[in-house]
Amino acid sequence: MGAALILLTLLLAPSRVAAQARFEVTHYAIKATLDPPTHGLTASARIDYVPESDLSTLSLNLASSLQVKNVTDGAGQNVVFHQEGQQLTLALNGPQAGGKTGTINVDYGGTLASAEGSPVEDLKLAYVAPEGSYLLYAGHWFPVNENPLNRFSASMSITVPVDEVVIASGKASSPVHNGNSVTYSFDYNDSSFPGTVIAGKYAVEPATAVGADVTLYFKAGHEKLAQSYGAAAGDIFTFFSDKFGPLQDHHLSLVEIDDDTVGGYTAPGVVALASRTLTSPVNAEILAHEISHEWWPCLVSPATGDDAFLDDGLATYSSALWTEESAGESAFESTMHNVEVQSLSHEEVAPIAQASHLHEFTPEYQSIVFDKGAMVFHMLRWVIGDDAFWKTLEEMTSQYAYKSISTAQFQKLAEQSSKQQLTYFFAQWVDSTGVPQFKRTWAVYRTQKGYQVVGKIEQDLDIFRMPVEIRVTVEGRKPVTQRVDMVGTTADFTIPTLTRPLKVVVDPGSRLLKYDDQIKVEVEMAKADQLVQQQAYLEAIKQYQQVLDLNKNSSLAHYRIGENLLRMRNYNAAVEGFRDALNGDLQPKWVEVWSHLMLGRIFDITGQRDRALNEYQRALQTNDNTQGAIDLANQYIQKPYTDNTQVSEANK
Repeated sequence: MGAALILLTLLLAPSRVAAQARFEVTHYAIKATLDPPTHGLTASARIDYVPESDLSTLSLNLASSLQVKNVTDGAGQNVVFHQEGQQLTLALNGPQAGGKTGTINVDYGGTLASAEGSPVEDLKLAYVAPEGSYLLYAGHWFPVNENPLNRFSASMSITVPVDEVVIASGKASSPVHNGNSVTYSFDYNDSSFPGTVIAGKYAVEPATAVGADVTLYFKAGHEKLAQSYGAAAGDIFTFFSDKFGPLQDHHLSLVEIDDDTVGGYTAPGVVALASRTLTSPVNAEILAHEISHEWWPCLVSPATGDDAFLDDGLATYSSALWTEESAGESAFESTMHNVEVQSLSHEEVAPIAQASHLHEFTPEYQSIVFDKGAMVFHMLRWVIGDDAFWKTLEEMTSQYAYKSISTAQFQKLAEQSSKQQLTYFFAQWVDSTGVPQFKRTWAVYRTQKGYQVVGKIEQDLDIFRMPVEIRVTVEGRKPVTQRVDMVGTTADFTIPTLTRPLKVVVDPGSRLLKYDDQIKVEVEMAKADQLVQQQAYLEAIKQYQQVLDLNKNSSLAHYRIGENLLRMRNYNAAVEGFRDALNGDLQPKWVEVWSHLMLGRIFDITGQRDRALNEYQRALQTNDNTQGAIDLANQYIQKPYTDNTQVSEANK
């Protein structure tokens, strides 16, 4: 989930608590000392909470690598506690009355040196070390409510070695020095998710843009990227402020963290990016995705796990909106087409409205909540129009600032902004599964003024209701488009053109989820690629074979089969896969150069140097340097390839 905010997806599995917790934490007061050489954390947390009804026990989550030493209540009396795994259970000294604030104090500590004890298996979310420390809220480095959607305020005092700086949410006080240590204090008074702390040796550089104040904390080796990332962050922040409504605080800290954790993470006023995501040019997709989380969920969060697309789906679409603004309509259409394909890879598993029944950090959750969720916003914009869509988002941030919102409440905002009844839309795309599979028929007639395209579109969902765009490409002129309101299984269209029509395309801008022959192929490819990411190579090869059942000439499918066979050192079969790729449709173009390069590697590995040189020469003849293929070919001509474990990850 590289660029994804873990905050709201961490605990939404069915095994977790229901969305309505029995109590709500209102404020944390945390004092913590970090000892990087020993990976140590020593801390105390005062927790103010309000029960919904009379409460005798309190259940919290804490990383299992941290041990509780003592617990007291607001009167200073010891509280009996039991810690098992990540669960901390407190037996209160008498029932806490519903609706009244209670207080507990927890002293705890331990080492944060690995992913052991992390709430997410094998994913390091809280880490203390000399090379830099990051304590993500999702890492449960302090006792947190089992309900991850609980909004709260926080004050934090963090003590670190004197040569380190600390970054966190809220208003910062002047650092207090004490010998070899320094204490940084922060107060965040709004109701959000401010429990993230990052510390280390950073080069600090301010960057100011219109409407935004950005401070960059980059590590040695990435200082040269600070200026470009600061400018991009300022532009993105300003764009989102204009479209979504301004935030109270215009300051943003952009912080580099290590590669052994998530690709990106957002807390109020803080965006953390892993070193691997910092590139030249700027990785605008992940940067925009993470900055958008300042609005969703930091400003407005989903009411329940079933409303999670109002965070992750909207953040995915927000990133695409920045692509539209910065790179133009063509790039935006390409982005949304990719989102559409990913949406369909697991669309049938569950409706968006049942997101809490999915397990986070899975391809299914990504497909349904992030990607299909983004498509819901894209389709809503298409249905109600730009003005009503932007007004809906502005009303969302205005009426629900520092609160949560349900899907029903969001629907009401969209209906008020558009003056349309939208129950059919949310019933179709949020509450249900299933997408239309379009077919089209058309004929061309000559007219006095040119031509007329008369046709029909059909799909197989009986209750389908959506506007559908039809694009006719013509000789010598720009394409002609028409919006057709389709209710049910068929719709007719008539489109006049001045020059001869060449092709009719249904939904060219990927404005709605749909299947057609080409998308089917891409969806099967996406499923196979996900299996590769899981290192399930045999299953992936079977999935690529399904792609070939749909399109036997797919060079990309043949190439991926060869690539996976090479991973398993099945050299004879891998050669066949790359040969088939060269004899296919050669789409995308880079398949040709990389197939020759991979064949050359195999011949070098198997001691056939002359044949390897022949393939490298053929690679050079393509003049295609995608992912440095030409550079590698020249390198292997000079020195035979010997690392038989390396397999290219060329662009898809």
